[in-house]
Amino acid sequence: MPQAGFDAGAYWKNRLRDNFDLSGVGFLRRSEDYNRWVYRMRTEQLRGLIDRHAWPVKGRAVLDVGCGTGFFVDFWSSLEVAPLVGVDIAEVSIERLKPRFPEAHFVCADISGPQVEIDGTFDYVSVFDVLYHIVDDTRFEQAAANLARLCRPGAKVLVTDMFGTRTTEVVRHVRNRSLEQYRTVFGRQGLKLTALRPLFFTLMPPTRLANRAAYWLGTLSWEALTCPARWSGPGRLWGGTLYRVDRTLQRWFDRGPSHHLAVFEFEGPAQNRT
Repeated sequence: MPQAGFDAGAYWKNRLRDNFDLSGVGFLRRSEDYNRWVYRMRTEQLRGLIDRHAWPVKGRAVLDVGCGTGFFVDFWSSLEVAPLVGVDIAEVSIERLKPRFPEAHFVCADISGPQVEIDGTFDYVSVFDVLYHIVDDTRFEQAAANLARLCRPGAKVLVTDMFGTRTTEVVRHVRNRSLEQYRTVFGRQGLKLTALRPLFFTLMPPTRLANRAAYWLGTLSWEALTCPARWSGPGRLWGGTLYRVDRTLQRWFDRGPSHHLAVFEFEGPAQNRT
C-alpha cells in the first residue's frame, strides 16, 4: 500500500529548489547531460506520434500537467499552439517559468486535488512522469476525473508510465500502475487507450519487469552500468550511446522493459456516450 503522509507538494518544492534542471525533473541520480538524452527520446516519440497520425497542432489548446522546468512547455510553444497552459504542484516552477514563457499561462495546482481551478478545455493534455508520483489511488482516480473535465471531445491525453501487468511501488514517491488499472480508471472517465509505445529499453531502469527477481537483477545491473553517468562528461557519452541503442530497439519491439508513452482519447461526457 502507498505510504501514508507523503507530501508531494513539499517533495517537489524541495527537489526543484535544489535542482531546477532536467536532473531535477528527470532521473535525479544521473547528470543533466545524461537526462538531456532521456528527454530527447521523449520529445522524438511525441513528435513521431503527431507526425504519424497527422494531428493538427498549430493553434490548438494545450495543457501541460507537471510543467516542471518547462521542457515540454518549450516543445509545445515551438509548435505554435494556443492557448498554452502549464500547471505544476510546485510554486517554484510557476515562478520561474512565467518570465521565460510570457505567451503561456501558468497555474500552481495539484491535478489530483478535489478542486483544480484551470480555465477552459484542451485539445491536447501532456502528463509526462506525473501520474505515477500520485501514490494514493483515490487521488489518482481524482486526477483522472480532473483530466477528463479539462478535455474537449476527441482530445488526446498523453501519459507516461510503465503500464505493466501489475501495479508496483518501489520508493515512497512512485507507484507504477498496471495497464489494466489505467484502462479501468481512465475508462470510467471516457478516456480510451488508443496507442501505447515504448520509450526506453536501456536509457532508464527496467522497472516494468513483472518478476521481482528479474526486476532487481535488471535494476542493479543498470545502476552499475550507468553509474559513470552521474557526471557530466560520461553522462553525455553514455546517454548518447544508450539513446542510439534504444532507437534501434524501438524499431524491433512494440513493448519494452521501462517507461511507455500512452495516448488516451476523450470520448466525451458520460451522458453523451452510448
